[in-house]
Amino acid sequence: MLTLLRAFAKSPWAIGIIGLLVLAFALTGVGGVFTGTGTAVAIVGSERVSVNELTRAYERQIREIQDQDSSFTREQAEQFGIGDQVLNELVVLAAFSAKADEMGLVASGDALVNTAAGFEAFRNPATGRYDFDTLQETLRLNGYTVQQFEDDLYGDIVRGQLTATMAGGIAVPTEFATNRYRVSEERRLMRGLFIDASTADAIDDPTDEDLQNFIDENRNATDQLGLPLFMGMELRGITLVRFQLADFVLDVEVDEEPLRELYDYQLETGQLGTPATRGFVQLVTPDLETANAVVERLTAGETPLDIANALGLAAPFEQSESLAYQVPDNALADAVFAAAVGDIIAVEGAFATYAVQVTSGVDTDIPSFEDQLPELRQAAAEEEALNVMYEKMGLFQETRDAGASLEEAAAMSGSPLEMFAPLDLLGRGEDRELNFARYNSLAAEILPLAFEQFEGFPTEMQQFNETDFYVVRVDSIAEARELPLDEVRDDAEVLWRQSQVGVQLQARAEEALAQLEAGEDLDIVSLTAGGRVEAATLQRDESAGQFAGTVIQEAFAAEPGEYLIASNTGENLRVILVVDEIIGADPGSAELGEIGTIRELIGTEIQGDIMVMAQNALLSEYGTDRGGIDAALVDQALGRDTSTGQ
Repeated sequence: MLTLLRAFAKSPWAIGIIGLLVLAFALTGVGGVFTGTGTAVAIVGSERVSVNELTRAYERQIREIQDQDSSFTREQAEQFGIGDQVLNELVVLAAFSAKADEMGLVASGDALVNTAAGFEAFRNPATGRYDFDTLQETLRLNGYTVQQFEDDLYGDIVRGQLTATMAGGIAVPTEFATNRYRVSEERRLMRGLFIDASTADAIDDPTDEDLQNFIDENRNATDQLGLPLFMGMELRGITLVRFQLADFVLDVEVDEEPLRELYDYQLETGQLGTPATRGFVQLVTPDLETANAVVERLTAGETPLDIANALGLAAPFEQSESLAYQVPDNALADAVFAAAVGDIIAVEGAFATYAVQVTSGVDTDIPSFEDQLPELRQAAAEEEALNVMYEKMGLFQETRDAGASLEEAAAMSGSPLEMFAPLDLLGRGEDRELNFARYNSLAAEILPLAFEQFEGFPTEMQQFNETDFYVVRVDSIAEARELPLDEVRDDAEVLWRQSQVGVQLQARAEEALAQLEAGEDLDIVSLTAGGRVEAATLQRDESAGQFAGTVIQEAFAAEPGEYLIASNTGENLRVILVVDEIIGADPGSAELGEIGTIRELIGTEIQGDIMVMAQNALLSEYGTDRGGIDAALVDQALGRDTSTGQ
């Protein structure tokens, strides 16, 4: 919630110092964090983070993510560690609040009111002024209570006093900014002698001994996907029983009549289509005559602010992409949503008289029954299929509970039994070929679980994604092994040849370097080394052609006139580098305001460093970095089932 509200905040510390905290108070909109009672997942000095508070913050964070991505699931939230992130944020906030409390920092009632009045979301749309009724309604629409908001705002102000003292008022010397400008804008004229694989001599075929020695020296080599080249991963043969909703949907037929009834219901309840929105600027006028006069002046091209100043009206109030229910005056809402974009109208509302200019808008878009039919049919089919699937799952489980084997339970419930030859964690068989369909089907979750099981024991029913379930049994285990030469010969030979090319290129580069250091010309040396010379003038964050980023970094660390062989260029390239000239940057030629912007950036970086150090110091002082968290209560708050590890 506070994410929305802070978007309108005018207080510099709210968008400055507080924003530097690694705390994500402004990111998660945590409510009522420091006033809870009951069992605490963490005690930080005088502050407590309760189970309920962590649960509320976690649920709110998930809802906010789902507002942006409706497909986001709780399983993904757990996978991405969202709950632990929220907990860390609450603990850090609690640490700063505890320290502020120790120092006797408080916020007055006037400070709370004045700060709340700075939020544009709390201004009455008719008067343009802060209004407590508008505050209550805005909070209600966003699932917040006034008390929660006051608690959060109080804590925000008090922590702001502390953090502003810690990191506020930093004066960055202009010389810091000019030095950074000189460093970032400095250019270097450089030349490079590039010796690549095209210049290498032919390489004889390797012997078995050559390849085996290479394999032994590079036993942990991996391919581009990070998969081991010369080691075979552990393999497990598995038997799998899956209950997948998509399999049951294929057999379901749906009548059209109930779908039409469902469509009508969704239409009546506003569940279908895109609602209309309007953006508009309004001026509150004392009477209709004045409103019509304002309309004439707006039509003539005068700005709303100039008109308001000329007539002594309240400042114009602007709304963007508003839904009809978000306009408090129903008469005003009706008129605005009946108007087209660009219309300028006078409106006698329920609360006041207005002159309104409609600046943007989208009309309601309602899909027809025919357009919606595929989606309705799919949803109904899935619902029916889900019932059928659950019936089969129940029969399967009852049969297992009665002592039947996996095969017997599958046969009794009519469920297919899938048997897989030994696979590794990536779904590859003994041929080590990656099958993407099998990978997507098994490797995301099923195989990792299978590799945790003992041989011969089926798992309990496991949920896979939102709708599907499975049981897996490990039938065989083949330990990881060193692969024989015959199985990896092709890969080994490719890498061996690359290494031989690298040896050749390195020898040529070292010989060329010796010639250059002896005083020979770079262009002459290039003829004997078989390479080519290229030149470039670049800044330290630029690249061009084969002057890659790693080469540029070494050029900016080199002394002018010094020849060196650039490192990290791979087996197929060697670069002999020389810097001919350093072209300094003149801060006097910087664009207007650029040095000031750099000063602000440095100040922000320093503030960030200070706040990170303060955060770590407080967490250490209050012991939360030494296990001061109740893990069991954290699991409870985040809804984790510790009995199954889910």
